[in-house]
Amino acid sequence: MADKRKNGARADRPGSGKSRATSSLFPRLNPSKDEAQVREVMRQSVISTLIPTFVLLILGLVMVYSATAPAGIRDANAVSLGAFRTANNHLVLSLVGVAVGGLCSLIPLRWFAAFANWLFGLGLALQVLVLTPLGVDVGGNTNWIQIAGIRLQPSELLKIATVVWLAAHLARLRDREADWRAYMFPTGIGAAAAFVCVMLGGDLGTGLIFILIAAGAFWLANMPARYFVAVGAPVVVIAGFLVAISDSRRTRVTDFAANLFAMPDSQHPTQPDFAMWAFGSGGIGGSGLGTGAEKWPGNLAEAQTDYIFAVIGEELGFGGCALVICMFLLLGWSLIRVSMNHPSKFGRISVGLVAIWICGQAFANMLVVTGLLPVFGVPLPFMSQGGTAVIAALLGVGVSVSAMLSVPGVRDSFKVRGSIAQGARAVLKRSNNE
Repeated sequence: MADKRKNGARADRPGSGKSRATSSLFPRLNPSKDEAQVREVMRQSVISTLIPTFVLLILGLVMVYSATAPAGIRDANAVSLGAFRTANNHLVLSLVGVAVGGLCSLIPLRWFAAFANWLFGLGLALQVLVLTPLGVDVGGNTNWIQIAGIRLQPSELLKIATVVWLAAHLARLRDREADWRAYMFPTGIGAAAAFVCVMLGGDLGTGLIFILIAAGAFWLANMPARYFVAVGAPVVVIAGFLVAISDSRRTRVTDFAANLFAMPDSQHPTQPDFAMWAFGSGGIGGSGLGTGAEKWPGNLAEAQTDYIFAVIGEELGFGGCALVICMFLLLGWSLIRVSMNHPSKFGRISVGLVAIWICGQAFANMLVVTGLLPVFGVPLPFMSQGGTAVIAALLGVGVSVSAMLSVPGVRDSFKVRGSIAQGARAVLKRSNNE
Protein backbone atom coordinates (compact mmCIF):
# COMPACT_ATOMS: atom_id res chain seq x y z
CA MET A 1 0.00 0.00 0.00
CA ALA A 2 2.83 2.35 0.84
CA ASP A 3 4.39 1.73 -2.56
CA LYS A 4 1.08 2.44 -4.31
CA ARG A 5 0.63 5.70 -2.45
CA LYS A 6 4.21 6.61 -3.20
CA ASN A 7 3.83 5.91 -6.90
CA GLY A 8 0.53 7.74 -7.02
CA ALA A 9 2.03 10.80 -5.39
CA ARG A 10 4.90 10.73 -7.82
CA ALA A 11 2.53 10.58 -10.80
CA ASP A 12 0.58 13.64 -9.63
CA ARG A 13 3.56 15.89 -9.01
CA PRO A 14 3.69 18.81 -11.48
CA GLY A 15 7.24 18.06 -12.51
CA SER A 16 6.84 14.33 -13.05
CA GLY A 17 4.82 13.59 -16.14
CA LYS A 18 1.40 14.87 -17.07
CA SER A 19 -0.86 16.59 -14.57
CA ARG A 20 -4.34 15.28 -13.87
CA ALA A 21 -5.89 18.05 -15.98
CA THR A 22 -3.70 17.23 -18.95
CA SER A 23 -4.28 13.49 -18.53
CA SER A 24 -8.03 14.08 -18.66
CA LEU A 25 -7.53 15.70 -22.06
CA PHE A 26 -5.23 12.93 -23.29
CA PRO A 27 -6.25 9.62 -21.68
CA ARG A 28 -4.97 6.21 -22.70
CA LEU A 29 -6.51 4.53 -25.70
CA ASN A 30 -9.99 3.21 -25.04
CA PRO A 31 -9.58 -0.52 -24.33
CA SER A 32 -12.80 -1.22 -26.24
CA LYS A 33 -11.11 -0.07 -29.44
CA ASP A 34 -8.28 -2.04 -30.94
CA GLU A 35 -5.14 0.12 -30.83
CA ALA A 36 -3.93 -1.13 -34.21
CA GLN A 37 -7.33 -0.32 -35.73
CA VAL A 38 -7.32 3.21 -34.32
CA ARG A 39 -3.76 3.75 -35.51
CA GLU A 40 -4.69 2.60 -39.02
CA VAL A 41 -7.73 4.91 -39.08
CA MET A 42 -5.52 7.87 -38.14
CA ARG A 43 -2.88 6.94 -40.73
CA GLN A 44 -5.46 6.66 -43.50
CA SER A 45 -7.11 9.90 -42.40
CA VAL A 46 -3.86 11.85 -42.75
CA ILE A 47 -3.81 10.91 -46.43
CA SER A 48 -7.55 11.36 -47.04
CA THR A 49 -7.39 14.80 -45.38
CA LEU A 50 -4.38 16.14 -47.24
CA ILE A 51 -5.51 15.00 -50.71
CA PRO A 52 -8.77 17.04 -50.84
CA THR A 53 -7.07 19.96 -49.10
CA PHE A 54 -4.41 20.30 -51.79
CA VAL A 55 -6.83 19.56 -54.65
CA LEU A 56 -9.10 22.37 -53.47
CA LEU A 57 -6.17 24.70 -52.83
CA ILE A 58 -4.60 24.19 -56.26
CA LEU A 59 -7.92 24.38 -58.09
CA GLY A 60 -8.73 27.52 -56.12
CA LEU A 61 -5.45 29.15 -57.20
CA VAL A 62 -6.19 28.36 -60.85
CA MET A 63 -9.71 29.77 -60.61
CA VAL A 64 -8.57 32.93 -58.79
CA TYR A 65 -6.17 33.64 -61.65
CA SER A 66 -9.02 33.01 -64.10
CA ALA A 67 -11.51 35.17 -62.16
CA THR A 68 -9.04 38.07 -61.92
CA ALA A 69 -8.08 37.86 -65.61
CA PRO A 70 -10.25 40.89 -66.53
CA ALA A 71 -8.37 43.02 -64.00
CA GLY A 72 -5.10 41.52 -65.27
CA ILE A 73 -5.92 42.52 -68.84
CA ARG A 74 -6.89 45.99 -67.69
CA ASP A 75 -3.54 46.34 -65.92
CA ALA A 76 -1.53 44.65 -68.68
CA ASN A 77 0.82 47.60 -68.96
CA ALA A 78 1.57 47.66 -65.24
CA VAL A 79 5.11 46.98 -64.13
CA SER A 80 6.42 44.15 -61.98
CA LEU A 81 3.60 41.99 -60.56
CA GLY A 82 0.88 44.56 -61.19
CA ALA A 83 -0.94 42.73 -63.97
CA PHE A 84 -2.04 39.90 -61.68
CA ARG A 85 -1.20 41.46 -58.34
CA THR A 86 -4.38 40.18 -56.60
CA ALA A 87 -3.87 36.59 -57.74
CA ASN A 88 -0.12 36.76 -57.10
CA ASN A 89 -0.71 37.96 -53.53
CA HIS A 90 -3.18 35.13 -53.07
CA LEU A 91 -0.55 32.65 -54.31
CA VAL A 92 2.09 33.97 -51.91
CA LEU A 93 -0.28 33.89 -48.93
CA SER A 94 -1.43 30.38 -49.87
CA LEU A 95 2.20 29.24 -49.75
CA VAL A 96 2.52 30.92 -46.35
CA GLY A 97 -0.59 29.02 -45.26
CA VAL A 98 0.89 25.71 -46.42
CA ALA A 99 4.07 26.47 -44.44
CA VAL A 100 2.33 27.44 -41.19
CA GLY A 101 -0.21 24.63 -41.55
CA GLY A 102 2.62 22.15 -42.02
CA LEU A 103 4.36 23.56 -38.96
CA CYS A 104 1.16 23.18 -36.93
CA SER A 105 0.89 19.53 -37.94
CA LEU A 106 4.31 18.91 -36.36
CA ILE A 107 3.41 20.58 -33.04
CA PRO A 108 2.31 18.10 -30.33
CA LEU A 109 -1.46 18.23 -29.84
CA ARG A 110 -1.17 18.84 -26.10
CA TRP A 111 0.55 22.16 -26.80
CA PHE A 112 -2.58 23.52 -28.44
CA ALA A 113 -4.59 22.66 -25.32
CA ALA A 114 -1.91 24.15 -23.05
CA PHE A 115 -1.82 27.48 -24.94
CA ALA A 116 -5.53 27.66 -25.83
CA ASN A 117 -6.22 30.63 -23.53
CA TRP A 118 -3.31 32.60 -25.02
CA LEU A 119 -4.39 31.84 -28.58
CA PHE A 120 -7.99 32.86 -27.87
CA GLY A 121 -6.94 36.05 -26.10
CA LEU A 122 -4.68 36.99 -29.02
CA GLY A 123 -7.50 36.30 -31.48
CA LEU A 124 -9.91 38.55 -29.57
CA ALA A 125 -7.29 41.30 -29.31
CA LEU A 126 -6.68 41.25 -33.07
CA GLN A 127 -10.42 41.35 -33.75
CA VAL A 128 -10.89 44.39 -31.51
CA LEU A 129 -8.28 46.22 -33.59
CA VAL A 130 -10.91 46.67 -36.34
CA LEU A 131 -12.39 49.39 -34.14
CA THR A 132 -9.11 51.32 -34.05
CA PRO A 133 -7.61 53.48 -36.82
CA LEU A 134 -6.09 50.26 -38.16
CA GLY A 135 -9.57 49.06 -39.15
CA VAL A 136 -10.49 49.02 -42.86
CA ASP A 137 -14.04 49.20 -44.21
CA VAL A 138 -14.82 46.87 -47.13
CA GLY A 139 -18.35 46.60 -48.48
CA GLY A 140 -19.87 48.21 -45.40
CA ASN A 141 -18.16 45.85 -42.95
CA THR A 142 -15.18 46.92 -40.85
CA ASN A 143 -13.73 43.44 -40.50
CA TRP A 144 -10.17 44.06 -41.72
CA ILE A 145 -7.06 45.69 -40.33
CA GLN A 146 -4.07 47.05 -42.23
CA ILE A 147 -0.60 47.02 -40.70
CA ALA A 148 2.49 48.12 -42.65
CA GLY A 149 0.62 47.79 -45.92
CA ILE A 150 -0.55 44.24 -45.14
CA ARG A 151 -4.30 43.70 -44.86
CA LEU A 152 -5.57 40.98 -42.52
CA GLN A 153 -9.01 39.69 -41.58
CA PRO A 154 -8.70 38.92 -37.84
CA SER A 155 -12.05 37.11 -37.68
CA GLU A 156 -10.61 34.28 -39.80
CA LEU A 157 -7.74 33.75 -37.35
CA LEU A 158 -10.21 34.03 -34.48
CA LYS A 159 -12.10 31.04 -35.93
CA ILE A 160 -9.23 28.60 -35.40
CA ALA A 161 -8.41 30.16 -32.02
CA THR A 162 -12.04 29.71 -30.94
CA VAL A 163 -12.05 26.09 -32.15
CA VAL A 164 -8.97 25.24 -30.06
CA TRP A 165 -10.19 27.16 -27.00
CA LEU A 166 -13.69 25.63 -26.97
CA ALA A 167 -12.25 22.13 -27.46
CA ALA A 168 -9.75 22.60 -24.62
CA HIS A 169 -12.40 23.70 -22.11
CA LEU A 170 -15.21 21.37 -23.14
CA ALA A 171 -12.85 18.39 -23.10
CA ARG A 172 -12.61 18.77 -19.32
CA LEU A 173 -16.35 18.27 -18.80
CA ARG A 174 -18.16 15.00 -18.22
CA ASP A 175 -20.51 13.86 -20.99
CA ARG A 176 -23.98 15.33 -20.51
CA GLU A 177 -22.98 17.46 -17.55
CA ALA A 178 -26.07 17.99 -15.39
CA ASP A 179 -25.24 21.56 -14.38
CA TRP A 180 -25.88 24.02 -17.24
CA ARG A 181 -23.38 26.44 -15.70
CA ALA A 182 -20.56 24.03 -16.56
CA TYR A 183 -21.27 24.71 -20.26
CA MET A 184 -21.90 28.42 -19.94
CA PHE A 185 -18.87 29.30 -17.80
CA PRO A 186 -16.43 29.92 -19.35
CA THR A 187 -17.20 28.35 -22.76
CA GLY A 188 -20.59 29.95 -23.38
CA ILE A 189 -19.34 33.36 -22.31
CA GLY A 190 -16.22 32.99 -24.47
CA ALA A 191 -18.22 31.98 -27.55
CA ALA A 192 -20.55 34.95 -27.01
CA ALA A 193 -17.54 37.28 -26.66
CA ALA A 194 -16.12 36.07 -29.99
CA PHE A 195 -19.47 36.62 -31.70
CA VAL A 196 -19.87 40.12 -30.24
CA CYS A 197 -16.33 41.13 -31.25
CA VAL A 198 -17.04 40.02 -34.84
CA MET A 199 -20.39 41.82 -34.90
CA LEU A 200 -18.72 45.06 -33.79
CA GLY A 201 -17.36 45.17 -37.33
CA GLY A 202 -20.83 44.55 -38.79
CA ASP A 203 -20.11 41.19 -40.47
CA LEU A 204 -23.19 39.05 -39.72
CA GLY A 205 -22.15 36.37 -42.23
CA THR A 206 -18.95 35.64 -40.31
CA GLY A 207 -20.89 35.93 -37.05
CA LEU A 208 -23.20 33.13 -38.20
CA ILE A 209 -20.16 30.90 -38.76
CA PHE A 210 -19.14 31.54 -35.14
CA ILE A 211 -22.64 30.50 -34.03
CA LEU A 212 -22.21 27.32 -36.09
CA ILE A 213 -18.83 26.64 -34.43
CA ALA A 214 -20.24 27.19 -30.93
CA ALA A 215 -23.28 24.99 -31.56
CA GLY A 216 -21.03 22.28 -33.00
CA ALA A 217 -18.73 22.46 -29.98
CA PHE A 218 -21.55 21.94 -27.48
CA TRP A 219 -23.01 19.14 -29.61
CA LEU A 220 -19.64 17.36 -29.76
CA ALA A 221 -19.36 17.77 -25.98
CA ASN A 222 -22.73 15.96 -25.63
CA MET A 223 -24.56 18.90 -24.08
CA PRO A 224 -28.15 17.84 -23.19
CA ALA A 225 -30.79 18.77 -25.79
CA ARG A 226 -32.80 20.87 -23.32
CA TYR A 227 -29.88 23.28 -23.02
CA PHE A 228 -29.77 23.68 -26.81
CA VAL A 229 -33.39 24.78 -26.78
CA ALA A 230 -32.83 27.19 -23.89
CA VAL A 231 -29.80 28.79 -25.55
CA GLY A 232 -30.86 28.44 -29.19
CA ALA A 233 -34.12 30.38 -28.89
CA PRO A 234 -32.46 33.65 -27.75
CA VAL A 235 -29.76 33.24 -30.41
CA VAL A 236 -32.40 32.98 -33.15
CA VAL A 237 -34.16 36.08 -31.78
CA ILE A 238 -30.88 38.03 -31.69
CA ALA A 239 -30.00 36.99 -35.26
CA GLY A 240 -33.45 38.06 -36.46
CA PHE A 241 -33.06 41.39 -34.69
CA LEU A 242 -29.66 41.99 -36.32
CA VAL A 243 -31.22 41.34 -39.73
CA ALA A 244 -34.22 43.57 -39.04
CA ILE A 245 -32.19 46.64 -37.99
CA SER A 246 -30.03 46.62 -41.15
CA ASP A 247 -31.51 47.79 -44.45
CA SER A 248 -29.04 45.78 -46.54
CA ARG A 249 -29.56 42.55 -44.60
CA ARG A 250 -33.32 42.96 -44.62
CA THR A 251 -33.27 43.59 -48.38
CA ARG A 252 -31.22 40.46 -48.99
CA VAL A 253 -33.67 38.29 -47.05
CA THR A 254 -36.76 39.77 -48.71
CA ASP A 255 -35.18 39.51 -52.19
CA PHE A 256 -34.30 35.88 -51.50
CA ALA A 257 -37.86 35.08 -50.45
CA ALA A 258 -39.32 36.88 -53.46
CA ASN A 259 -36.96 35.35 -56.03
CA LEU A 260 -36.59 31.82 -54.66
CA PHE A 261 -38.96 30.33 -57.25
CA ALA A 262 -38.64 33.08 -59.90
CA MET A 263 -36.59 33.21 -63.07
CA PRO A 264 -33.56 35.55 -63.17
CA ASP A 265 -34.50 39.17 -63.85
CA SER A 266 -32.86 40.27 -67.11
CA GLN A 267 -33.83 43.92 -66.56
CA HIS A 268 -32.46 44.37 -63.06
CA PRO A 269 -30.27 41.32 -62.37
CA THR A 270 -28.86 40.66 -58.91
CA GLN A 271 -25.78 38.72 -57.84
CA PRO A 272 -27.72 35.42 -57.64
CA ASP A 273 -29.12 36.09 -61.14
CA PHE A 274 -25.64 36.46 -62.64
CA ALA A 275 -24.59 33.30 -60.80
CA MET A 276 -27.53 31.37 -62.25
CA TRP A 277 -26.58 32.52 -65.76
CA ALA A 278 -23.00 31.38 -65.10
CA PHE A 279 -24.13 27.89 -64.09
CA GLY A 280 -26.57 27.72 -66.99
CA SER A 281 -24.02 28.69 -69.63
CA GLY A 282 -21.48 26.28 -68.15
CA GLY A 283 -23.65 23.22 -68.66
CA ILE A 284 -22.07 19.79 -68.13
CA GLY A 285 -18.54 20.36 -69.37
CA GLY A 286 -18.16 24.13 -68.97
CA SER A 287 -17.25 26.84 -71.45
CA GLY A 288 -13.54 26.27 -70.91
CA LEU A 289 -10.98 27.50 -68.42
CA GLY A 290 -10.58 31.28 -68.65
CA THR A 291 -13.47 31.78 -71.09
CA GLY A 292 -16.23 32.69 -68.63
CA ALA A 293 -18.22 35.85 -69.42
CA GLU A 294 -19.93 36.57 -66.10
CA LYS A 295 -16.69 37.40 -64.29
CA TRP A 296 -16.18 40.51 -66.41
CA PRO A 297 -16.94 43.96 -64.92
CA GLY A 298 -20.61 44.83 -64.87
CA ASN A 299 -21.71 41.25 -64.32
CA LEU A 300 -20.77 39.00 -61.38
CA ALA A 301 -19.25 41.08 -58.59
CA GLU A 302 -16.87 39.42 -56.11
CA ALA A 303 -16.20 36.72 -58.71
CA GLN A 304 -12.83 35.81 -57.17
CA THR A 305 -14.08 35.78 -53.56
CA ASP A 306 -17.60 34.87 -52.43
CA TYR A 307 -18.77 33.83 -55.93
CA ILE A 308 -15.77 31.76 -57.07
CA PHE A 309 -18.07 28.70 -57.21
CA ALA A 310 -20.10 30.38 -59.97
CA VAL A 311 -16.94 30.93 -62.03
CA ILE A 312 -16.15 27.22 -61.59
CA GLY A 313 -19.66 26.35 -62.72
CA GLU A 314 -19.37 28.47 -65.87
CA GLU A 315 -15.85 27.49 -66.93
CA LEU A 316 -15.62 23.88 -65.68
CA GLY A 317 -19.31 23.03 -65.73
CA PHE A 318 -21.14 20.45 -63.66
CA GLY A 319 -18.03 18.26 -63.59
CA GLY A 320 -15.95 20.97 -61.91
CA CYS A 321 -18.68 21.71 -59.37
CA ALA A 322 -19.07 17.99 -58.63
CA LEU A 323 -15.31 17.71 -58.05
CA VAL A 324 -15.39 20.57 -55.53
CA ILE A 325 -18.38 19.08 -53.70
CA CYS A 326 -16.79 15.60 -53.61
CA MET A 327 -13.52 17.01 -52.23
CA PHE A 328 -15.34 18.78 -49.38
CA LEU A 329 -17.33 15.61 -48.69
CA LEU A 330 -14.12 13.57 -48.59
CA LEU A 331 -12.49 16.11 -46.28
CA GLY A 332 -15.52 16.16 -43.98
CA TRP A 333 -15.74 12.36 -43.92
CA SER A 334 -12.04 12.06 -43.04
CA LEU A 335 -12.23 14.57 -40.19
CA ILE A 336 -15.45 13.11 -38.80
CA ARG A 337 -13.88 9.66 -38.91
CA VAL A 338 -10.99 10.98 -36.82
CA SER A 339 -13.41 12.68 -34.44
CA MET A 340 -15.25 9.41 -33.89
CA ASN A 341 -12.12 7.33 -33.25
CA HIS A 342 -9.54 9.61 -31.65
CA PRO A 343 -8.49 8.42 -28.17
CA SER A 344 -8.47 11.89 -26.56
CA LYS A 345 -11.55 14.02 -25.97
CA PHE A 346 -9.67 17.18 -26.93
CA GLY A 347 -8.69 15.56 -30.21
CA ARG A 348 -12.24 14.42 -30.92
CA ILE A 349 -13.79 17.83 -30.26
CA SER A 350 -11.10 19.92 -32.01
CA VAL A 351 -11.05 17.81 -35.20
CA GLY A 352 -14.84 17.58 -35.24
CA LEU A 353 -15.06 21.36 -34.92
CA VAL A 354 -12.65 21.89 -37.82
CA ALA A 355 -14.92 19.67 -39.93
CA ILE A 356 -18.05 21.59 -38.89
CA TRP A 357 -16.39 24.96 -39.50
CA ILE A 358 -14.72 24.32 -42.87
CA CYS A 359 -17.31 22.03 -44.46
CA GLY A 360 -20.26 23.91 -42.96
CA GLN A 361 -18.93 27.20 -44.31
CA ALA A 362 -18.20 25.59 -47.69
CA PHE A 363 -21.71 24.28 -48.18
CA ALA A 364 -23.21 27.53 -46.87
CA ASN A 365 -21.22 29.40 -49.52
CA MET A 366 -22.31 27.02 -52.28
CA LEU A 367 -25.96 27.24 -51.20
CA VAL A 368 -25.75 31.05 -51.33
CA VAL A 369 -24.16 31.03 -54.79
CA THR A 370 -26.79 28.62 -56.13
CA GLY A 371 -29.59 30.79 -54.73
CA LEU A 372 -30.74 28.40 -52.00
CA LEU A 373 -29.78 30.72 -49.12
CA PRO A 374 -29.86 34.52 -48.76
CA VAL A 375 -26.61 36.30 -49.57
CA PHE A 376 -24.58 36.74 -46.38
CA GLY A 377 -21.01 36.81 -47.67
CA VAL A 378 -18.72 34.01 -46.53
CA PRO A 379 -15.77 32.74 -48.61
CA LEU A 380 -15.38 29.24 -50.00
CA PRO A 381 -12.59 27.68 -47.89
CA PHE A 382 -9.26 27.06 -49.67
CA MET A 383 -10.66 28.48 -52.93
CA SER A 384 -11.88 32.07 -52.53
CA GLN A 385 -9.31 34.82 -52.90
CA GLY A 386 -8.34 36.07 -49.46
CA GLY A 387 -5.04 35.24 -47.83
CA THR A 388 -6.12 35.28 -44.19
CA ALA A 389 -9.05 32.94 -44.87
CA VAL A 390 -6.81 30.45 -46.67
CA ILE A 391 -4.18 30.60 -43.92
CA ALA A 392 -6.83 30.03 -41.23
CA ALA A 393 -8.31 27.03 -43.06
CA LEU A 394 -4.86 25.49 -43.51
CA LEU A 395 -4.16 26.08 -39.82
CA GLY A 396 -7.33 24.13 -39.08
CA VAL A 397 -6.09 21.26 -41.24
CA GLY A 398 -2.69 21.48 -39.52
CA VAL A 399 -4.26 21.13 -36.06
CA SER A 400 -6.30 18.16 -37.32
CA VAL A 401 -3.24 16.40 -38.75
CA SER A 402 -1.42 17.08 -35.47
CA ALA A 403 -4.25 15.25 -33.69
CA MET A 404 -3.91 12.28 -36.04
CA LEU A 405 -0.13 12.12 -35.64
CA SER A 406 -0.44 12.37 -31.84
CA VAL A 407 -1.88 8.84 -31.66
CA PRO A 408 0.99 6.51 -30.69
CA GLY A 409 2.51 4.74 -33.65
CA VAL A 410 0.97 6.84 -36.45
CA ARG A 411 4.00 9.05 -37.03
CA ASP A 412 6.31 6.03 -36.92
CA SER A 413 4.11 4.14 -39.39
CA PHE A 414 4.92 6.72 -42.07
CA LYS A 415 8.64 6.40 -41.34
CA VAL A 416 8.47 2.60 -41.59
CA ARG A 417 6.56 2.71 -44.86
CA GLY A 418 9.02 5.26 -46.19
CA SER A 419 11.99 3.07 -45.28
CA ILE A 420 10.32 0.06 -46.92
CA ALA A 421 9.78 2.04 -50.12
CA GLN A 422 13.38 3.24 -50.02
CA GLY A 423 14.61 -0.33 -49.56
CA ALA A 424 12.47 -1.54 -52.45
CA ARG A 425 13.91 1.15 -54.72
CA ALA A 426 17.44 0.13 -53.71
CA VAL A 427 16.74 -3.52 -54.54
CA LEU A 428 15.29 -2.61 -57.94
CA LYS A 429 18.25 -0.39 -58.70
CA ARG A 430 20.69 -3.15 -57.74
CA SER A 431 18.87 -5.69 -59.90
CA ASN A 432 18.91 -3.33 -62.88
CA ASN A 433 22.65 -2.78 -62.50
CA GLU A 434 23.24 -6.52 -62.46
